[in-house]
Parts: sequence; structure tokens; C-alpha cells
Amino acid sequence: MAFTTYGSTQVLSGLIGKGSGPLSNCYIALSTTAPNADGTNFTEPLTSAGYARSIIGLSGTSATQVMSSPSGGATSNTSIIFFPEATASWGTVTHFGLFTSQTGGNLVLYGTLTNPIAVAANYVPLFRVGNFSLTLS
Repeated sequence: MAFTTYGSTQVLSGLIGKGSGPLSNCYIALSTTAPNADGTNFTEPLTSAGYARSIIGLSGTSATQVMSSPSGGATSNTSIIFFPEATASWGTVTHFGLFTSQTGGNLVLYGTLTNPIAVAANYVPLFRVGNFSLTLS
């Protein structure tokens, strides 16, 4: 997992009291390419193939929170994170990213999936409870 320039700036700003942090609204996205540290080269599947980012938390809205409270610099999902059913092939997704909005927004951090996922039509990509974790050390 690696922070983008935007993400690291926001985290550092939050640590020194200069900002409120980048993930008050957080959406997970999938990519078929390896992202760059400046946030470019993040290639999401087509929305016309049924793809959309999945929410993992809105600030102050407990019903949207799917990640555990961070402990020891780590957090993992406490609910299933699922994406919409693919209506056509999405290709093979190899990376994930966290964005500040459901569409557009800023890529804050990204990482490589342990197991790439070949998403065919009628497939519902998901992360089972405890299978998606983030560690900041």
C-alpha cells in the first residue's frame, strides 16, 4: 500500500493540526492498472459494465462504517465490502484505491490486491469480513 502525494499531504496536515484529514467520506475503487504516486494511471472498469465504487464510510454516519476502529496502526473490514454485479467483463482488477468521493475526487492511497480478480459478466466482486485490511506503520 502506498499513499499518493495528496494522501500523504492530507495525513501529515491532520497530524500537525493543519487539516481535518482526507477521508471524511471514503470509497474503495478497483483498478486494472498499477497506479502512480501522483494519483494517475488508476484505471477503473467502465460504469457501462456495471462498475461503481463502494462506500466504506461517511463521517458521522454509523450505518456506512464497514471498517473497524484502527488499533495498532491497522484496520480491517467488519462488514462485507461488495461492488455491483458486473453486466459485462471488467477485465482483471489488480489494485485497489481509496477515494474521497463516489465519482471523481482524489485518490488518497492505493495498493496491490493479494489475488487479482478476473471479473466476468454476472460476477459480484467482494471482500469478505476481515479480508480487506489497511496498515499504516
